[in-house]
Formats: sequence, structure tokens, C-alpha cells
Amino acid sequence: MDKRALKILFDTYWSRHGWIQGEPRVSKEDFEYAKSQRVMFDPTSSNHDETISRLNTVVKRLTPRQVADSFLASLSTRRLDWRSALGSYSATRHMPEHDAPRQAVQCQVCGMYTGKHEHDLNLLNFGRFKWGGVRHSDPVYALLDLALSLEAPAPAPTAEDARIFRELVSSISTAPSNSTSATLHKHFPPTLKANQQERNQVVEILGLCGILGTPEHPGYFEAFVPYTKRVLPSRRFVDMAYPACWWTSSSGIDQDRLHALFSHVL
Repeated sequence: MDKRALKILFDTYWSRHGWIQGEPRVSKEDFEYAKSQRVMFDPTSSNHDETISRLNTVVKRLTPRQVADSFLASLSTRRLDWRSALGSYSATRHMPEHDAPRQAVQCQVCGMYTGKHEHDLNLLNFGRFKWGGVRHSDPVYALLDLALSLEAPAPAPTAEDARIFRELVSSISTAPSNSTSATLHKHFPPTLKANQQERNQVVEILGLCGILGTPEHPGYFEAFVPYTKRVLPSRRFVDMAYPACWWTSSSGIDQDRLHALFSHVL
């Protein structure tokens, strides 16, 4: 990854104090450079049907093993863009072909709004590099994420990546009995170099692919979950995305899904 281009992207949205307030600003020269490196993009517009059609085409070009290995390769390198693909692929792998509703403003299948809209791909790509993505079930984000993953695939995971993953799985298995998805990050191994938000995104991605699913909310990897079925817990603060928000240590690890994706490193 080109460091200058990535710095331009980050400096557009983020400072040492957090989010930069107001309209994002970037010089034309910097923007053109970041764009040449496929880190920033011109404004783009698309409607529901265009996005879903393109997304389904991209998903079919990927395999579970590819996105699993991309996730693994992120563990020792802290390349969060590589980590993101597993979440986006899981959330959209079984999304059916469908048309936008004729008399509704929002699709009940995927959650997209109808009509043609402009999308800020730069903001989405910032979240991809900063945290490993935060909108994996959003078709616009998933399309960007997976298309870029195909353009620049992650390298094969190393023995160190596999070791960190096994330690991660072990830390989840041995987490205290009162652990929730929001507290699980506290028990992750020190070999996984990540801040709290990055660790929480790991939890969310493992929820999307069903490894941290529950019987009632098993994730997306075996079957698509329509937008209207993504029910959240009835508590005041829900600090995890669906379905990870439902996970507690009593749910444990779904061994079938774990081995379906990662048996080659367990």
C-alpha cells in the first residue's frame, strides 16, 4: 500500500483529535495522487439495481478460502483493508438477485434506498483502512470492499498469522462466562496488535460469518438475512452490529463454521 496515498485519505477525515469537522478538504494534487493509487475516487452515483447486479457479479468471483486467507493475512500485518473482505463477503454471499421496490423508499431485502444516489467512496474506504470496515452489510460498501480486494489481493497468510488466529480462537473459548460481544475484546491475545475499535470489528466480522453466531441469529454465511430480519436487542445501548450484538460467551464458537473457513490453520 502506498503510504503517501493512505496518509492523504486519512488526513482528509481524521486528526489526532478524531473526526475532522466540516466538509472534507484535500488539495487537487493530493487527490489526484491518491486516486492514481486507487485509494480515493471521484464521486459516483448508482441506483439500487445497478449496485446489486454489480455486487452479485463481484461476489461470484471470490471464494470462502480467499476471504478467509485475506482475514488471516491481516492479523500480523494490521492491514485492516484485508480483514474487511470476510465481513462483506459473508454478509452478501447469499444475497438474492432482486429489484428495487416500486412503492417504497427503502428495500426490505438489502436495506438500500431506492432512486439514484451519490456515494462517498472515499469515506467508505477510510473506514475500511481505519477499522476494517464498519458497514459490511451495506451493498455499496460491500461492492467497494470486494472489488478492491479482487484488484489487489492479500498475500498468503504466514505461520505467524495462523498462530495469532489460533490464539484468538483460544481467547474466545476461554473468555469469562459473563462475556458479551462488547467485552470480548478485553480477552484477545496481546499478539493481535489492535486498538479497541479494531478488535470490536474483529468480533463483528466473526459474527457476520457465523463463527460468533447464536442459534437464533447464526450470521449470514449459510443463508442471507434480509434487512427487515436483522433484529437488535431491546436494550438502551446496542454497541455491536447485527448479529454479533446477540453473542454472549454462553453461545460459544460455532465449530462448524469455524472449520468450514479456517480448518487449514487450526
